[in-house]
Amino acid sequence: MRAVRVVRHGEPVDAIEVRDDVDVPEPGPGQVRVAVSAASLNFGDVARCRGGVAAVMGQPPFTLGMDVAGVVEAAGDGAERWVGRRVVGISPQSLGGLAEKALAGSVFDAPPELDDAEAAAFTLPFHVSYLALHERAALQAGETVLVRGGASAVGTAAIQLAKAAGATVIATAGGPDKTALCAELGADLTVDHTSADVFDAVMDATGDRGADVIFDPIGGEQTETLWTCGALGGRYLAVGFNDDPESGLTGRPLRKLSMANMSVLGVLLAYLDTPRDFRRFGINAFPPETGERVHAALLDLVAAGSVRPAIGRRIGLDDVAGALSDHAARRTTGRTVVVLG
Repeated sequence: MRAVRVVRHGEPVDAIEVRDDVDVPEPGPGQVRVAVSAASLNFGDVARCRGGVAAVMGQPPFTLGMDVAGVVEAAGDGAERWVGRRVVGISPQSLGGLAEKALAGSVFDAPPELDDAEAAAFTLPFHVSYLALHERAALQAGETVLVRGGASAVGTAAIQLAKAAGATVIATAGGPDKTALCAELGADLTVDHTSADVFDAVMDATGDRGADVIFDPIGGEQTETLWTCGALGGRYLAVGFNDDPESGLTGRPLRKLSMANMSVLGVLLAYLDTPRDFRRFGINAFPPETGERVHAALLDLVAAGSVRPAIGRRIGLDDVAGALSDHAARRTTGRTVVVLG
């Protein structure tokens, strides 16, 4: 089968080859094999190409790809009920999705209102944003949410989910095209961080109160600036670390949080009954039933027309390396989807 392979560590254009001789994977217990119609690119794929720090790394050669959409054609023990169903899924260890056939561990019914590309663009951004805003921050109607990276795939989902929950949304992004997308998705105020002071903009908009919830899918050097934008007792959501070469493992000074009287809430998109060895490593995932409940809530929002994935571009397998280079250079908006079907 054809698949996007990382054959050496390096920049995406140097590390990636599209191969047509890759073995078709066999599903293990609880897994399914999907005939992939579409799959999405993630910023973490850039780190995996480079051999840098990401939540899950691979040693070449390996197939890239985390979230997929398609029809289940085979299943391991315990997952037989999924055969023949159109699904969205997350690949084991966040690898293997950019291929004609891919395994999925977490699997859900695809939203019927979305085409295959939209379905592939839906899973990670909306699941992780819902977990962050509702499961971790317990967002309430009337609160103010500051969304960093509002034009990113995850940021676009967070804007829509926060608005659907009755919150006021302030979104930051880089440049007029990106802020325009945030406004189109419902942000009440957009801030171009390349030309405006984010702190002053948030203080002006909130009467110096600050944001109740700060949603940050990027991390890095601007983290401490965001902490200054919080309300008393505000909640900072550590959703991602794309702007940090050490993927957040360098840490931030806790003294700044103490001074701000702010809470930090971590969020991990993973649904499993966490074994003790994972707990020792530091992983404590949401159980599978949480994923089912979250997905049901998201299906209702899609059906009501309250949320929809923002797709920046649709590409083929041969375009993945160039598209990931654009991701690394911040030349993308929304989700980049690889169409196979």
